[in-house]
Amino acid sequence: MGIFSLLEEARARIDEGEQGAARALLVEGLAGATSATGADEACALAEATGLLIGLDVEIEQPETIDRHLERLAALTDGVDDERTAEALAYAELPRIEFVHGLDDVDPVLHVEVLQRAVALDARWRDSPHAGVRRAAAEAALTAQMIRKWLGQSPSSIAVALDELALRLGGEADQRSASIRLEAMFTASRLRVENDLDLSGVPEVLDLVVREARSGPGSAGFALDAALLLADIAIAEGAPALEAVAPVRRLLADGLGEPGVQRARRETRHLEEILDRLDGADRDAVAAEEWSALLGRYAADADADARSLVLSDLLRHVGPTAYATASGLALLREADRVFLSDDDPRSALARFGVAARIASVLGHPDGATAAREPSSPERDPVAAVAASFAVEERFAAFWDDVETVPMMAALLLDRALRQSDLGGRDDALSTLARLSANVRSTGRDIARSERVQAGYWESRFLRDAGQQDASRKAIDEVLAEFSADPSGDVRRWAANALWSAWRSDLTGQTESRELRRLFAERFADDPDVRIRRLDATRMLGDAVESHEQGSTGAAIDLLRALDARFGDADDDDIQDTVRRARENLRILSLMPGADAASGDAATERYRSLRDRLYAADELAEKGRVAEAEGLWRGVVEESAGTDDVDVAMLRLAALDAWAGWLQDAKYWEQVATLARQATVIRAGSDLRAERVQARAYLRLGMALGALGDPRGAIAAYEALDALAEGETDGELATTRQQGVYNRAIMIDEIGDVAGALAAYEHVVAVHGQSVDTASGRLRCAKALRNQAILFGGLGRTAEAAGAHRRVLDIGAGTADADLMVRVRASAFDLAACFAALGDHASEAATYAWIRSAPHLGLSAAEVRSAARAEKVARRRAR
Repeated sequence: MGIFSLLEEARARIDEGEQGAARALLVEGLAGATSATGADEACALAEATGLLIGLDVEIEQPETIDRHLERLAALTDGVDDERTAEALAYAELPRIEFVHGLDDVDPVLHVEVLQRAVALDARWRDSPHAGVRRAAAEAALTAQMIRKWLGQSPSSIAVALDELALRLGGEADQRSASIRLEAMFTASRLRVENDLDLSGVPEVLDLVVREARSGPGSAGFALDAALLLADIAIAEGAPALEAVAPVRRLLADGLGEPGVQRARRETRHLEEILDRLDGADRDAVAAEEWSALLGRYAADADADARSLVLSDLLRHVGPTAYATASGLALLREADRVFLSDDDPRSALARFGVAARIASVLGHPDGATAAREPSSPERDPVAAVAASFAVEERFAAFWDDVETVPMMAALLLDRALRQSDLGGRDDALSTLARLSANVRSTGRDIARSERVQAGYWESRFLRDAGQQDASRKAIDEVLAEFSADPSGDVRRWAANALWSAWRSDLTGQTESRELRRLFAERFADDPDVRIRRLDATRMLGDAVESHEQGSTGAAIDLLRALDARFGDADDDDIQDTVRRARENLRILSLMPGADAASGDAATERYRSLRDRLYAADELAEKGRVAEAEGLWRGVVEESAGTDDVDVAMLRLAALDAWAGWLQDAKYWEQVATLARQATVIRAGSDLRAERVQARAYLRLGMALGALGDPRGAIAAYEALDALAEGETDGELATTRQQGVYNRAIMIDEIGDVAGALAAYEHVVAVHGQSVDTASGRLRCAKALRNQAILFGGLGRTAEAAGAHRRVLDIGAGTADADLMVRVRASAFDLAACFAALGDHASEAATYAWIRSAPHLGLSAAEVRSAARAEKVARRRAR
């Protein structure tokens, strides 16, 4: 095979994704290649070798790549024109440029490639051939990118990029101009991002904008540079809306050649603009700019460009549950301006917009108010009408197996909205048509939509009182989907049984049969969502057995549940296991277990238990004085018992009684009862330990309120020791509250050193348990209190460290109470740096404050931070 045929065949194989076949072809073909007789053959040999190097560089040793290049040099020896020189250089570039497509590269490999890139640049940069100098620039740019990935000095990388841009100033080809623009922009961005000297940076960025506007393929650099100029202006205190105005003008100019690449660039930069705005400004600009984009692309000749704009609009609006009123308005505008588009190539995107409109109109929860106060009004009537219109417009989707699932999802959503409107028969009809239309394709598709249709059909029929029809629908779902390879599908089949046996409309006998059927079909299912249902099934079976008098059977079921799920690592399953174990403890005392029904100890237990239940009911009805009489009786009659189960009832009475007294702030009585509840019998179970922990917490609170801080501290320390190392969630939470209260108490008595250590202990204790919103808030409060103490001692650096830890705790949170502390610590941290004379860090902190949208700062606060940053930067010089 000649070199030209070899090259053509190899390209075709690579384009088809057959890299292995292409490599084998190139290895064989180049091994038998003959020397080039001219520039055309030399260039073809160089390109083929470059393809082989690109395929081999990640899997072969460096020596293999060296042999490829040595053979190429031998085959092209004697051909020394400019075109061949350029081809030879570009054949070697894949040896370094492959790193751009890798993730998580070993730093050692990066260093090796960096050395090769530097060597190539040094070898080629002074070539008399423009194409070889361009290859050198490619290598130089790659070298600086690798240095950035390796975390090397941003300042030195920026300088090196400046030098690269300077040396390319005299090159006439477009690719060199593009590399020059990238070098100038990247150098500027490094200086901005790393708080380096910005002298001359705005001028360089202005130059990038001017040159990129006129350069083919460089429009992205113009927009990127304009965005960076906006960031600089915002940092200097300019209003964000004013700062992004030049970027909006560039966007409106439609830079570059029309088509999908420009569409992708414009939607990406529009979102970048919006990311720099807040509140009403963001909404207004989004409405104006997206409207303009939709108008420009509705008549675009490129169907891929039209589709991309609509798809990116869907991403901008977000999922149905998060769509805002302004987002819905944009969807409607897109649907309107693209209504005349009947190109099949854009149909998927147009369908997505129309279907999302119907979904947003009918979504049960409306939009998320946190994103926009003006949520779209829910209108299920309009949603159903819109759904019918979408199906009519895109009826051809029923004829294509790739789009049938989308139509099925549309009808499924419509059925739920029809049910919301009280049209149960309409909903059932829609579900039946969904299943019939899918089956008419003759293919096994849309299984997720069909199993959900079966689930809802059984629900709607049961709600209509058609129990036999509902059961038939369940049986059909199980027959087809209970063994489906997809857990997502099996889950809906399992849910059909689960919702049926839990329904008040299902009789006891039928419910029992459904649970038996669940065990038969799903007891060994590996999907954790189904295993959760199975655990609740077994617990329900045990409860029913006990209620029917079969306590022994109930105990067997509870033990089986513990054996099957006791080691599960799912929190929901573990909650079910804990309830099973607690029930097992109680049921073991019941008649029908190990004790005869007339056993005196059992009768005593049952009498005390019933009085305890009665006291709880009286208290809930507001008859607390009567409840106290019953609690007192249970406590007195069970005092001194050696029976751990009777002792548990005593603890429960003390716990409930103290809880009501705590709410009423009767602290002396709370302290008396809490002291009694801190003592538990040997062999007591987890329930007793939880009561004991709460008793220590209440005792500490009561003693603190009664003016005995040292007694309160001792109670909290006893709780800390009691719960240390425990993994139970309730014990951990009680301990967390106790160590926090202890720290506050130590702080209040003026023991500064003790308080500093106590606050640190609060954070350490929380770090041993599952992260929760309340726990994060306690840690933030503790660290802020610690920072205040450090500040009072003049230990400003340690105060800064505490504030920085508050910021770490608040990363990614939306909790309003926590964010109050995070915002305060952000500004306090900057103040600490100012007090330390570290104005560079002060400025960096203010810059972070402005760029952190989760802080929820007002526009005035952002401007204040920008002014403070500017002052700090002046002081840092």
